[in-house]
Amino acid sequence: MRDHSVNPTAFFKKLTLIAAGVSAALSSPVYAQNAAKGGLEEVIVTATRREQNLQDVAISMTVLSQEQISNANMTNSADLAAFTPGLTTNNRFGSENASFAIRGFTMELRTTASVGVYFAEVAAPRGQNVQTSGDGAGPGTLFDLENIQVLKGPQGTLFGRNTTGGAVLMVPTKPTDTFEGSAELTTGDRGLRELKAIVNVPFGDDFKIRLSVSDKEADGHVRNVSGIGSDELSNVDYTAFRLSSLIDISDSMTNYTVLNYADSDTFGGTASLFDCSSATPAENPLVAFTGTGCNQQLADQAAAGQDGFYDAVSTVANPITAIEDIRFINKFSWAFAENYTFNSILSMSNLVTDNTSDIFGTKFTETQASLLGLPVSVAVADPRREFVPGVSIAPRDAHVTDQAGRVAELQIQGLSFDGALDWQSGLYWEDSQPNGFSGNDSAILVSCDVSTIETGDPDQYNCFDVTNGALGGVSQIRNKTVYRNKAIFAQGTYDVFDWMSITAGARYTWDDTKGFINFTRYTFVADQIQTPTVRVEQASQSSEAPTGLMEVQFRPYEDVMVYGKYVRGYRQGSVNMAADVGIQTHDKETVDTFEIGAKTSFDWIIPGRVNFALFDNDFTDMQLQGGYVSSDKGPTTAIFNAGSASIRGAEIEGFFQLAEGLILNLSYSRLLTELLEQEDNQPKVAAASGPVGGATFSPSAVVGDELPFASDVSYTVGLSYTRPMGPDLGLLNIGLNYSYIGEQRMSGTGTTPYDMLGSFDLLNGNVSWFDIMGTPLDLTVFGTNLQDDDYTTYISGTDSSLGFSSRQVGSPRTIGARLKYNF
Repeated sequence: MRDHSVNPTAFFKKLTLIAAGVSAALSSPVYAQNAAKGGLEEVIVTATRREQNLQDVAISMTVLSQEQISNANMTNSADLAAFTPGLTTNNRFGSENASFAIRGFTMELRTTASVGVYFAEVAAPRGQNVQTSGDGAGPGTLFDLENIQVLKGPQGTLFGRNTTGGAVLMVPTKPTDTFEGSAELTTGDRGLRELKAIVNVPFGDDFKIRLSVSDKEADGHVRNVSGIGSDELSNVDYTAFRLSSLIDISDSMTNYTVLNYADSDTFGGTASLFDCSSATPAENPLVAFTGTGCNQQLADQAAAGQDGFYDAVSTVANPITAIEDIRFINKFSWAFAENYTFNSILSMSNLVTDNTSDIFGTKFTETQASLLGLPVSVAVADPRREFVPGVSIAPRDAHVTDQAGRVAELQIQGLSFDGALDWQSGLYWEDSQPNGFSGNDSAILVSCDVSTIETGDPDQYNCFDVTNGALGGVSQIRNKTVYRNKAIFAQGTYDVFDWMSITAGARYTWDDTKGFINFTRYTFVADQIQTPTVRVEQASQSSEAPTGLMEVQFRPYEDVMVYGKYVRGYRQGSVNMAADVGIQTHDKETVDTFEIGAKTSFDWIIPGRVNFALFDNDFTDMQLQGGYVSSDKGPTTAIFNAGSASIRGAEIEGFFQLAEGLILNLSYSRLLTELLEQEDNQPKVAAASGPVGGATFSPSAVVGDELPFASDVSYTVGLSYTRPMGPDLGLLNIGLNYSYIGEQRMSGTGTTPYDMLGSFDLLNGNVSWFDIMGTPLDLTVFGTNLQDDDYTTYISGTDSSLGFSSRQVGSPRTIGARLKYNF
């Protein structure tokens, strides 16, 4: 991998000199046309639950237009983060199930989200926590949007699901008063094909509907060299539609309804093995089982020419990552008096996911006899069996996730004291219930023919365990997690003077989580299956906390807003039923954030905007993950509350109209994170799981480390040029966008040679011809990762626990074209 390191200090100085920052949806053709005419278009956001100019909101945020999303060929959360400084993702289970992190506030496996994702003002459906699912921007949501708003820092008052990292707001396009629509075809490399259609129909002045459909496919960029199952992984295959209506019931009442459906069915994103531990069995007992097999696999792949960056090994016959996401949202608004509005937001959702994958991408085919040097007859060897560190199989009798959610929020918004006080208050209620047991089947630390595990029938399991059940086995996990959340909130902004306002907000949240697990473990004496052990476990965790903010805004000049604020953020405690009894719960985390910033607009020689923010976070009881090998549940994780952590940083946003039609936009994020205090949790793991668990425990960070998934430096540089081509010829737009993502911590120092994920950069570009020859046709040619760089998006960090390392890899270069017909 190439070294893309930069000098952060030097780069920061450069950015300061040119007053750089990200353009919020400003490379879109609409903006480009306005800029070419000499105007600076207002960007309207809903970061305070009401429409405002971006420059009036005291929140550091990035806004992406639908055109930017389409030109970057974005499909899911991981794609969105690649071009949003300060936003990163955890890709442990592939890009389709990636979870967000902002400013170092991370969603670990089996915690609740640290970043709230909202679609049409409603939090994304929760998933079960056996694997990461839900809580994000999955396939089938990133189309026909007004914009996406990434709010950085805790949003402690106005948003339903209290989170410490921030919020991502996806705003779907509402029905309009005009009969209009479009039909769009996209094609490109590796079988990329997308069909998209939108139609907006007004039925008179009071009723209008909008229907949009997207169907997208692309071949996988990861090549499975095992000869088992699909020969391609990390593909795209989804169908989604959205139906919305807007009814003006009367002059004072409106009703807005959205039905969104997305169905994604792919081969998933299996990790690829890339390195083996140098530890001895005395240093790591599991190396006795994995060491020879790991080195042999890498040698065999190299000898066969199958050790390329995009080559992986998957030994499941039917790999799958399936997601069905249904959301129904209704917002009723009633202006019941002058300057007073009542809003009712109701939502129902259902999320179903399935996942069958070779988690670590291994095929350790050495016999256990040769691995341990024991005098076991080679007659027991079966070439169909492999020593399995971990595979996850979607069960025949359940889904990995099957969760129904209901949300209700009541708001009153008003203006008082002759408009000097702009306020809102409300109640929030959320209930997320399983439709039944969810879970997975897993072969763990035992030699098995994986295809027999996929049958779900223990009578057909073909496994062999040289330890006679002391170490591994086949487990069947059936899990339920119930979430109930309630809150009351109020916030108001008072204009003390024309040039000064004060905002205060408060929220009190009550959260309850209950987990249930039916755990069945099948062990083997040699190749003979034993009577299973069955355990029923349950755990619960409740937490509550006040949150809120105090903020002061000054306007020393008409186009300059300076602010300072304090925000208290909170993330609920929860349960983790995949851990052993005794370490299945974790408590809430809280953060105190202090931020100063400014938002400026100017129309000098070079018109533009410059926004910046400096922030300091005091993080208490941070929820951090530790991996270990359970004697019962195999490779798993536990969540612990760290003592304290520090997160400081700076973000700069802005754009400049360099010349008529020529726009430069830049963005920069610098993070300084450190884990300041953490209890030694190894004794807890050893007590709950036994000596193997204690010996293999690996925290995601140790005291003095940076926090996980917190890119130290990230920035984007964009250049957009728009020019009319002449009478009746149309409009030409050329755009380039460069993104740099600095290194991120994957595991604690000393636990693996690959504790840090290396930096990488991406270059995207597009050439668009709008209104071709005066017709309603638009043509765009786009390219992503134009440098065709190899880059890694996740490293397993299992060197000290399992004796090897695996990784998830990003997409290679993609060139495509999009033809759009507008009517």
